[in-house]
Amino acid sequence: MRRLALNLFTSAITLALLAALTVPALRVLNPRTPASAATRYVIPARTFGVYVDPWHLDDWAKRIGARPQLVAKFEAFARKRMIGSFLAENERQGIRQVMVSWEPWEPVPAALGTTLQQLPQPGYRNSDIAAGSQDAYIRAFARSLASFHGTVWLRYAHEMNGFWYPWCHGPTSYRRAWRHVVTLVRTEAPNVRFVWSANLNLYQSFAGWKRLTRTYWPGARWVDAVGSTMINFGGRKQYAVRRFVPRLRDLRRTYRKPALLTETNTEYRGRVAWLRDLRRMLRRMPWIRAIAWSQLPSRGAAQMRRAGRLDWDVQRDPASAAVIRGIIRDGLR
Repeated sequence: MRRLALNLFTSAITLALLAALTVPALRVLNPRTPASAATRYVIPARTFGVYVDPWHLDDWAKRIGARPQLVAKFEAFARKRMIGSFLAENERQGIRQVMVSWEPWEPVPAALGTTLQQLPQPGYRNSDIAAGSQDAYIRAFARSLASFHGTVWLRYAHEMNGFWYPWCHGPTSYRRAWRHVVTLVRTEAPNVRFVWSANLNLYQSFAGWKRLTRTYWPGARWVDAVGSTMINFGGRKQYAVRRFVPRLRDLRRTYRKPALLTETNTEYRGRVAWLRDLRRMLRRMPWIRAIAWSQLPSRGAAQMRRAGRLDWDVQRDPASAAVIRGIIRDGLR
Protein backbone atom coordinates (compact mmCIF):
# COMPACT_ATOMS: atom_id res chain seq x y z
CA MET A 1 0.00 0.00 0.00
CA ARG A 2 2.82 2.34 0.94
CA ARG A 3 4.57 1.51 -2.37
CA LEU A 4 1.32 2.19 -4.29
CA ALA A 5 0.93 5.58 -2.62
CA LEU A 6 4.55 6.42 -3.40
CA ASN A 7 4.08 5.47 -7.04
CA LEU A 8 0.94 7.59 -7.30
CA PHE A 9 2.70 10.57 -5.69
CA THR A 10 5.68 10.20 -8.07
CA SER A 11 3.36 10.02 -11.07
CA ALA A 12 1.53 13.15 -9.97
CA ILE A 13 4.78 15.09 -9.59
CA THR A 14 5.94 13.92 -13.02
CA LEU A 15 2.69 15.04 -14.65
CA ALA A 16 2.89 18.44 -12.95
CA LEU A 17 6.44 18.98 -14.19
CA LEU A 18 5.49 17.95 -17.72
CA ALA A 19 2.56 20.37 -17.67
CA ALA A 20 4.76 23.21 -16.48
CA LEU A 21 7.28 22.53 -19.22
CA THR A 22 4.56 22.22 -21.85
CA VAL A 23 3.23 25.78 -21.35
CA PRO A 24 6.26 27.60 -22.78
CA ALA A 25 6.65 24.88 -25.41
CA LEU A 26 3.12 25.48 -26.65
CA ARG A 27 3.80 29.21 -26.84
CA VAL A 28 6.88 28.66 -28.98
CA LEU A 29 5.28 25.99 -31.16
CA ASN A 30 2.19 28.08 -31.92
CA PRO A 31 2.60 28.78 -35.67
CA ARG A 32 1.22 32.29 -35.26
CA THR A 33 3.79 33.20 -32.59
CA PRO A 34 7.47 32.98 -33.56
CA ALA A 35 9.89 31.85 -30.87
CA SER A 36 11.60 35.25 -30.79
CA ALA A 37 8.31 36.96 -29.97
CA ALA A 38 7.26 34.40 -27.37
CA THR A 39 10.48 34.55 -25.41
CA ARG A 40 10.38 38.31 -25.02
CA TYR A 41 6.82 38.50 -23.66
CA VAL A 42 6.75 39.40 -19.98
CA ILE A 43 3.69 40.08 -17.82
CA PRO A 44 4.33 43.65 -16.63
CA ALA A 45 3.36 45.29 -13.36
CA ARG A 46 2.22 48.22 -15.51
CA THR A 47 1.57 47.76 -19.20
CA PHE A 48 2.97 50.21 -21.73
CA GLY A 49 1.16 50.50 -25.03
CA VAL A 50 1.45 52.52 -28.21
CA TYR A 51 -0.90 53.45 -31.03
CA VAL A 52 1.03 51.98 -33.96
CA ASP A 53 0.46 49.50 -36.77
CA PRO A 54 1.70 46.17 -35.41
CA TRP A 55 3.55 45.64 -38.70
CA HIS A 56 5.77 48.57 -37.63
CA LEU A 57 6.11 47.52 -34.01
CA ASP A 58 9.66 46.19 -34.37
CA ASP A 59 10.80 49.49 -35.88
CA TRP A 60 9.19 51.47 -33.06
CA ALA A 61 10.76 49.25 -30.40
CA LYS A 62 14.19 49.44 -32.03
CA ARG A 63 14.14 53.23 -32.18
CA ILE A 64 12.92 53.62 -28.59
CA GLY A 65 15.15 50.90 -27.19
CA ALA A 66 12.34 49.07 -25.39
CA ARG A 67 9.33 47.04 -26.46
CA PRO A 68 5.71 47.87 -25.56
CA GLN A 69 3.42 45.15 -24.30
CA LEU A 70 0.19 46.55 -25.77
CA VAL A 71 -0.79 47.89 -29.20
CA ALA A 72 -3.75 50.26 -29.62
CA LYS A 73 -5.90 51.48 -32.49
CA PHE A 74 -9.08 53.43 -33.31
CA GLU A 75 -11.99 51.82 -35.10
CA ALA A 76 -15.28 53.43 -36.22
CA PHE A 77 -18.62 51.62 -36.49
CA ALA A 78 -19.28 53.07 -39.96
CA ARG A 79 -16.33 51.20 -41.48
CA LYS A 80 -18.13 47.92 -40.75
CA ARG A 81 -14.86 46.02 -40.91
CA MET A 82 -13.37 43.34 -38.75
CA ILE A 83 -9.82 43.63 -37.40
CA GLY A 84 -8.67 40.03 -37.64
CA SER A 85 -5.45 40.88 -39.48
CA PHE A 86 -4.55 43.48 -36.83
CA LEU A 87 -5.11 40.94 -34.06
CA ALA A 88 -3.23 38.16 -35.87
CA GLU A 89 -0.19 40.35 -36.48
CA ASN A 90 -0.12 41.35 -32.83
CA GLU A 91 -0.14 37.70 -31.86
CA ARG A 92 2.68 37.00 -34.29
CA GLN A 93 4.63 39.82 -32.63
CA GLY A 94 4.12 38.28 -29.19
CA ILE A 95 1.61 40.93 -28.05
CA ARG A 96 -1.00 39.64 -25.61
CA GLN A 97 -2.91 42.86 -24.93
CA VAL A 98 -4.53 45.25 -27.39
CA MET A 99 -6.72 48.31 -26.92
CA VAL A 100 -9.41 49.34 -29.38
CA SER A 101 -10.99 52.79 -29.15
CA TRP A 102 -14.37 51.87 -30.62
CA GLU A 103 -16.28 54.87 -31.94
CA PRO A 104 -20.01 54.63 -32.75
CA TRP A 105 -20.16 57.05 -35.70
CA GLU A 106 -19.21 57.98 -39.24
CA PRO A 107 -15.98 59.97 -38.65
CA VAL A 108 -16.25 63.67 -39.46
CA PRO A 109 -13.18 65.46 -40.90
CA ALA A 110 -11.52 67.32 -38.03
CA ALA A 111 -11.19 70.44 -40.19
CA LEU A 112 -14.98 70.89 -40.08
CA GLY A 113 -14.78 71.70 -36.37
CA THR A 114 -16.62 70.50 -33.28
CA THR A 115 -19.92 72.17 -34.23
CA LEU A 116 -20.43 69.66 -37.03
CA GLN A 117 -18.46 66.86 -35.44
CA GLN A 118 -20.75 66.61 -32.43
CA LEU A 119 -24.04 66.43 -34.35
CA PRO A 120 -26.03 63.23 -33.67
CA GLN A 121 -25.89 60.73 -36.53
CA PRO A 122 -29.01 58.64 -37.25
CA GLY A 123 -28.29 54.95 -36.76
CA TYR A 124 -25.38 55.68 -34.43
CA ARG A 125 -27.15 57.72 -31.75
CA ASN A 126 -27.10 56.32 -28.24
CA SER A 127 -30.85 55.68 -28.42
CA ASP A 128 -30.47 53.87 -31.76
CA ILE A 129 -27.70 51.62 -30.47
CA ALA A 130 -29.64 50.85 -27.30
CA ALA A 131 -32.62 49.89 -29.51
CA GLY A 132 -30.51 47.44 -31.51
CA SER A 133 -29.69 49.35 -34.73
CA GLN A 134 -26.08 48.07 -34.75
CA ASP A 135 -26.57 44.64 -33.21
CA ALA A 136 -25.45 42.61 -36.24
CA TYR A 137 -22.22 44.59 -36.58
CA ILE A 138 -21.54 44.58 -32.83
CA ARG A 139 -21.91 40.79 -32.62
CA ALA A 140 -19.72 40.21 -35.67
CA PHE A 141 -17.04 42.56 -34.36
CA ALA A 142 -17.13 40.86 -30.96
CA ARG A 143 -16.62 37.46 -32.60
CA SER A 144 -13.54 38.80 -34.37
CA LEU A 145 -12.17 40.02 -31.01
CA ALA A 146 -12.78 36.59 -29.52
CA SER A 147 -10.25 35.13 -31.96
CA PHE A 148 -7.42 36.97 -30.20
CA HIS A 149 -5.44 34.85 -27.73
CA GLY A 150 -5.10 37.58 -25.13
CA THR A 151 -6.94 40.50 -23.59
CA VAL A 152 -8.78 43.10 -25.64
CA TRP A 153 -9.37 46.38 -23.82
CA LEU A 154 -12.43 47.85 -25.55
CA ARG A 155 -12.63 51.62 -25.09
CA TYR A 156 -16.16 52.21 -26.27
CA ALA A 157 -17.49 55.75 -26.92
CA HIS A 158 -14.69 57.54 -25.08
CA GLU A 159 -14.63 61.11 -23.71
CA MET A 160 -18.40 61.00 -23.38
CA ASN A 161 -18.33 63.77 -20.77
CA GLY A 162 -17.02 66.27 -23.32
CA PHE A 163 -19.00 68.11 -25.99
CA TRP A 164 -17.17 67.19 -29.20
CA TYR A 165 -18.58 63.75 -30.09
CA PRO A 166 -22.14 62.73 -31.06
CA TRP A 167 -22.35 60.22 -28.21
CA CYS A 168 -21.84 63.01 -25.66
CA HIS A 169 -25.55 63.86 -26.02
CA GLY A 170 -27.76 62.44 -23.29
CA PRO A 171 -26.17 60.66 -20.31
CA THR A 172 -29.26 58.49 -19.81
CA SER A 173 -29.27 57.15 -23.36
CA TYR A 174 -25.48 56.79 -23.18
CA ARG A 175 -25.78 54.50 -20.16
CA ARG A 176 -28.44 52.43 -21.92
CA ALA A 177 -26.31 52.10 -25.05
CA TRP A 178 -23.24 51.16 -23.02
CA ARG A 179 -25.05 48.37 -21.15
CA HIS A 180 -26.54 47.05 -24.38
CA VAL A 181 -23.14 46.92 -26.11
CA VAL A 182 -21.52 45.25 -23.08
CA THR A 183 -24.25 42.60 -22.96
CA LEU A 184 -23.80 41.71 -26.64
CA VAL A 185 -20.00 41.68 -26.60
CA ARG A 186 -19.59 39.68 -23.40
CA THR A 187 -21.81 36.95 -24.85
CA GLU A 188 -19.49 36.58 -27.86
CA ALA A 189 -16.05 37.50 -26.51
CA PRO A 190 -15.08 36.58 -22.93
CA ASN A 191 -11.56 37.96 -23.50
CA VAL A 192 -12.86 41.54 -23.84
CA ARG A 193 -12.56 44.04 -20.98
CA PHE A 194 -14.55 47.28 -21.17
CA VAL A 195 -12.78 50.58 -20.49
CA TRP A 196 -15.03 53.48 -19.50
CA SER A 197 -12.78 56.33 -20.57
CA ALA A 198 -13.79 59.81 -19.42
CA ASN A 199 -12.02 63.06 -20.22
CA LEU A 200 -10.48 65.01 -17.33
CA ASN A 201 -11.85 68.32 -18.68
CA LEU A 202 -9.27 70.60 -17.07
CA TYR A 203 -11.16 73.56 -18.53
CA GLN A 204 -13.99 72.83 -16.03
CA SER A 205 -14.09 73.29 -12.29
CA PHE A 206 -13.37 70.14 -10.32
CA ALA A 207 -16.90 70.02 -8.89
CA GLY A 208 -18.52 70.60 -12.29
CA TRP A 209 -16.37 67.92 -13.94
CA LYS A 210 -17.06 65.40 -11.17
CA ARG A 211 -20.82 66.00 -11.26
CA LEU A 212 -21.06 65.76 -15.07
CA THR A 213 -18.85 62.68 -15.35
CA ARG A 214 -20.88 60.80 -12.77
CA THR A 215 -24.03 61.09 -14.92
CA TYR A 216 -22.44 58.89 -17.60
CA TRP A 217 -21.43 56.07 -15.23
CA PRO A 218 -23.23 52.86 -16.35
CA GLY A 219 -22.61 50.97 -13.11
CA ALA A 220 -19.77 48.87 -11.73
CA ARG A 221 -20.97 45.55 -13.17
CA TRP A 222 -20.77 47.01 -16.68
CA VAL A 223 -17.21 48.33 -16.46
CA ASP A 224 -13.87 46.52 -16.09
CA ALA A 225 -11.53 49.53 -15.96
CA VAL A 226 -11.70 53.32 -15.96
CA GLY A 227 -9.57 55.28 -18.36
CA SER A 228 -8.69 58.81 -19.23
CA THR A 229 -7.04 60.88 -21.93
CA MET A 230 -3.93 62.73 -20.71
CA ILE A 231 -2.74 65.17 -23.37
CA ASN A 232 -0.86 68.41 -22.90
CA PHE A 233 -1.97 70.39 -25.96
CA GLY A 234 0.20 73.41 -25.24
CA GLY A 235 -0.78 76.96 -26.15
CA ARG A 236 -3.99 77.92 -24.34
CA LYS A 237 -4.17 74.37 -22.97
CA GLN A 238 -0.73 74.09 -21.44
CA TYR A 239 -1.33 71.33 -18.92
CA ALA A 240 1.43 70.40 -16.50
CA VAL A 241 1.39 66.80 -15.28
CA ARG A 242 0.49 67.88 -11.75
CA ARG A 243 -2.81 69.34 -12.99
CA PHE A 244 -4.07 65.89 -14.01
CA VAL A 245 -3.26 64.24 -10.69
CA PRO A 246 -6.28 65.25 -8.52
CA ARG A 247 -8.77 64.08 -11.14
CA LEU A 248 -6.97 60.82 -11.78
CA ARG A 249 -7.02 60.15 -8.05
CA ASP A 250 -10.72 60.98 -7.95
CA LEU A 251 -11.50 58.54 -10.78
CA ARG A 252 -9.84 55.77 -8.81
CA ARG A 253 -11.42 56.73 -5.51
CA THR A 254 -14.92 57.20 -6.91
CA TYR A 255 -15.23 54.23 -9.27
CA ARG A 256 -12.85 51.72 -7.62
CA LYS A 257 -11.69 50.13 -10.86
CA PRO A 258 -8.22 49.60 -12.39
CA ALA A 259 -7.10 52.86 -14.01
CA LEU A 260 -5.60 53.23 -17.50
CA LEU A 261 -4.19 56.22 -19.36
CA THR A 262 -5.83 55.53 -22.70
CA GLU A 263 -4.27 58.35 -24.78
CA THR A 264 -1.12 60.13 -23.64
CA ASN A 265 0.92 62.77 -25.43
CA THR A 266 2.46 66.20 -24.98
CA GLU A 267 3.40 69.11 -27.18
CA TYR A 268 6.93 69.39 -28.52
CA ARG A 269 7.99 72.38 -26.45
CA GLY A 270 9.03 71.23 -22.99
CA ARG A 271 8.39 67.61 -23.93
CA VAL A 272 11.32 66.05 -22.05
CA ALA A 273 10.53 67.80 -18.78
CA TRP A 274 6.85 66.88 -19.13
CA LEU A 275 7.69 63.23 -19.78
CA ARG A 276 10.00 63.15 -16.78
CA ASP A 277 7.18 64.51 -14.63
CA LEU A 278 4.90 61.84 -16.09
CA ARG A 279 7.40 59.15 -15.14
CA ARG A 280 7.59 60.47 -11.57
CA MET A 281 3.79 60.56 -11.38
CA LEU A 282 3.50 56.95 -12.52
CA ARG A 283 6.02 55.85 -9.90
CA ARG A 284 3.83 57.45 -7.23
CA MET A 285 0.64 55.93 -8.67
CA PRO A 286 1.21 52.19 -9.09
CA TRP A 287 -2.57 51.71 -9.34
CA ILE A 288 -2.39 53.07 -12.90
CA ARG A 289 -2.18 49.70 -14.60
CA ALA A 290 -1.50 50.77 -18.19
CA ILE A 291 -0.52 53.74 -20.31
CA ALA A 292 -1.06 54.10 -24.07
CA TRP A 293 1.20 56.54 -25.92
CA SER A 294 -0.48 58.18 -28.93
CA GLN A 295 1.04 60.43 -31.55
CA LEU A 296 -1.71 59.95 -34.08
CA PRO A 297 -3.12 63.13 -35.67
CA SER A 298 -5.01 64.95 -32.92
CA ARG A 299 -8.57 66.17 -33.53
CA GLY A 300 -8.30 68.45 -30.52
CA ALA A 301 -5.14 70.12 -31.78
CA ALA A 302 -6.59 70.52 -35.28
CA GLN A 303 -9.69 72.25 -33.89
CA MET A 304 -7.90 74.45 -31.36
CA ARG A 305 -6.50 77.90 -31.92
CA ARG A 306 -2.86 78.36 -31.04
CA ALA A 307 -2.31 74.77 -29.95
CA GLY A 308 1.21 73.54 -29.45
CA ARG A 309 2.94 71.16 -31.81
CA LEU A 310 1.76 67.60 -31.28
CA ASP A 311 2.93 66.15 -34.59
CA TRP A 312 6.49 65.47 -33.44
CA ASP A 313 7.72 61.87 -33.30
CA VAL A 314 9.28 60.33 -30.21
CA GLN A 315 11.05 57.81 -32.45
CA ARG A 316 13.17 60.64 -33.85
CA ASP A 317 13.79 62.41 -30.56
CA PRO A 318 16.50 60.60 -28.55
CA ALA A 319 16.01 62.59 -25.33
CA SER A 320 12.26 61.88 -25.23
CA ALA A 321 12.79 58.27 -26.30
CA ALA A 322 15.10 57.80 -23.31
CA VAL A 323 12.33 58.86 -20.91
CA ILE A 324 9.77 56.62 -22.62
CA ARG A 325 12.27 53.77 -22.41
CA GLY A 326 12.55 54.40 -18.67
CA ILE A 327 8.75 54.36 -18.27
CA ILE A 328 8.54 51.03 -20.06
CA ARG A 329 11.28 49.52 -17.92
CA ASP A 330 9.72 50.87 -14.71
CA GLY A 331 6.59 48.88 -15.52
CA LEU A 332 8.55 45.63 -15.74
CA ARG A 333 9.94 45.87 -12.20
